[in-house]
Amino acid sequence: MYRELQPLRDALSQQLKADLFPAVAGVDPNKLLHTYLHRLTMFIGIDVADQTFTALAVDANDEVLGSLPNCPNNPKGFRTFMAWAEALRDQHGLRIIATACETAGIFYWALWDFLAQQPGLARVLYNPRTTEHMGEVLSKKVRNELVDALLLAEQLRLGSTPEVLLQEDADLLAARYYSRAARDLAQQINRKKNQLRTLLRAYSPSLTQTFPGCKLHHPAVYALLQEYIFPEEFVQAGAEAIAVTLMAHCRTAFGLAEAQQLVEAARQALPRPIHRQVIRCLVQHHLEDITTFRQRQQLYLQAGYRLIQNRPETKLLRGSVGAGISNTLALVTEVGDVSRFPAGKYVASFLGLTTSKHISGTTLFQSKHITKQGTPNGRYAAVNLAFHLSQRVPRYQAMYQRIVARKPPHKGHRLALVAIARDFVTHVLYDMWRYQRPFFKEVEEYHQYRQKHPRMEDHAMPLT
Repeated sequence: MYRELQPLRDALSQQLKADLFPAVAGVDPNKLLHTYLHRLTMFIGIDVADQTFTALAVDANDEVLGSLPNCPNNPKGFRTFMAWAEALRDQHGLRIIATACETAGIFYWALWDFLAQQPGLARVLYNPRTTEHMGEVLSKKVRNELVDALLLAEQLRLGSTPEVLLQEDADLLAARYYSRAARDLAQQINRKKNQLRTLLRAYSPSLTQTFPGCKLHHPAVYALLQEYIFPEEFVQAGAEAIAVTLMAHCRTAFGLAEAQQLVEAARQALPRPIHRQVIRCLVQHHLEDITTFRQRQQLYLQAGYRLIQNRPETKLLRGSVGAGISNTLALVTEVGDVSRFPAGKYVASFLGLTTSKHISGTTLFQSKHITKQGTPNGRYAAVNLAFHLSQRVPRYQAMYQRIVARKPPHKGHRLALVAIARDFVTHVLYDMWRYQRPFFKEVEEYHQYRQKHPRMEDHAMPLT
C-alpha cells in the first residue's frame, strides 16, 4: 500500500463500511474492504517529456480504460488532463484517481505541483530504472510514450515497486545539490589528471617515472611543473635546485634523492619533435583547471556540510570509520529519513547495491551484477567508505581478504568493496540511524554489539 493512497482509502473506507455485507464465516471483512478499495481505484501512468506528456489509465482488472496522447506540458494541458481523468473515473464508476510519474529530469515538476492541488487524487513517483525493469517483465521491447505510460500504470496497479519520496526539507535538498556538484567536480578533476598524466608520459617520461601514481599530483610536483617540464630543463637545473623547489612545498614527501633520480632519468630520455610552447601551455592550463576545480569542490562540500552538521544522523555517521565530510554529506542527503525503510536491506536496494532477481516458473535466477538503481552519488559514497572499513575494521578486513582470495585481483577488489558497502548499509548504517546507536568497530560481528546493546524502540527518537 502506497503512503500517498492511504488518506484517500481511509476516507472512502468509512463510507463503505456501512454498505458491506454482514459478517459471513470464512470471510475477513478487512480483506473484503481492501478488495473494494482496490477495485474502486483508477491507475494512471503519465510519461512526461519536455513539451508534451502522455497518459494511460487502467483499472484493477488490468483493463485499459483510455489514453491521452501528446497533451501539452503547460497549465492548459494540465486542466485538459484533469477533465479527461475525472470523466473517465465517473464513466466507469470509480472513486479514487492514482497517478504515477517518473523522475525524468525536471520536466515533470510543473505537472507534479499541479496534481498536488487536486482533491481525490494521489501521486506516486518512480525511479526510471524500475520502469525499465517493468518493461522487461512485460516483454515490451519497443518503447514509446504510450508504452512507458502503460508501464507506469502497471507498476502503480501492482504496488510492488518502491516509490520515490520527494525531499521537502530545504536544507537537506540544498546540501544534496552541493554534494552532487562536488562529485561532478571530482569527475572533472580525475579527467583532467588523466589528461595531464598522458601528456607528461609522452613528452616528459622522466617525471612520471620518478613520481608514479598519485605522487604526480602532489602540490610539490605541481609547483615543480610551474618551472620545469621537459627532460633537458631538469638536467640543466640540476638536482639541488629541483630539491629546493620540492622541499619548499613539502619537507617530508620529497628530497634530494628524488631530485637526483629525476635528473638521472631525464638524461636518458629521448626528445620528441614538437613545439615545446604548445605542451607547456597545455600543461599549465591543466594545472590551473585542477587547482580551480579542487578549490570549488571544497567550497561546495563545506557549504553543504554546514547545512546538515547538526543532524543526529550526521553526528552518528561521522563517528564511524572513513566517514569524512564528502561521504557523510552524500549518504545523509541521498538517503534522507531512514525511518521510511522497514529494514536495512531496503536502504541497500535504494542505493543500488543489491543484485536483481528474476523468477521463471519455479526457478529463481539471481544476477551477478548490482542494479545500480538510485542515485550514483550515494552509492559512490558507500563504496568509498567501504574502502576505509576494509582497512581498519576487523570484520570487514576479513571479508575483504576472503572475497579477494577467490577472485582475480582487480575484479576481486571491486567486488569486495561493493559487498562491504552492502553489508555496512544493511546491518550497520540502518541500525545506527534508526535506533540511534553509535558505530562500534571493535567487535568482529556487529550482531554481537546489538545483542549487548538492545534497541529501545519505545525510546528511539525518530530522525528529523
